[in-house]
Amino acid sequence: MNGLYPVVNPMLPPVGPRPVPEDVGTACRLWYVALGVGVVQLIATLITQIGKREELAQQMFDQVKASQPTATLAQVQVWVVIVFVLVALFWLVLTGVGVAVVYQLGRGKGWARALLTGFGLFLILGAAGTMFGIASATGVASVVAGGAGIVQAVLAAGAVFLCYRAESDPYFRRGPGSDYPR
Repeated sequence: MNGLYPVVNPMLPPVGPRPVPEDVGTACRLWYVALGVGVVQLIATLITQIGKREELAQQMFDQVKASQPTATLAQVQVWVVIVFVLVALFWLVLTGVGVAVVYQLGRGKGWARALLTGFGLFLILGAAGTMFGIASATGVASVVAGGAGIVQAVLAAGAVFLCYRAESDPYFRRGPGSDYPR
């Protein structure tokens, strides 16, 4: 110590973890909830599509019949169910990746903030489209899916906003001008 202030050697790593700003912690919690709402949206969307599986299978059968004359409607119906399962697994894996990225956001990684900002914009644009098409939704599951998409976008917008506030911004920066040395 030199008087009142400790001597900080910029060549040495900081001792102990950096304190996470309150806004960043709140943003992480908002992202976790948004990802959970995304799972609800996935389930509602799958329920809606499963209700239409016979119609989807018939459309697919009509398209496949020209190139594969030996295909049967029963086979195509099985393919449709397999596609539903694959879509569900894909989105659950993406949700797990999202959880990992949010964890890195909480650790102050700038790339995670940038990635989640882009994802947040994607969700906001999707919700805007949903708001214009919600009147044409049929069935409870499709209304739940649309509503979940809108809620997810609002949560993401709040999280992105919190990550760029003046108190949060230095947490994601490295070097001079940062209140949080790395």
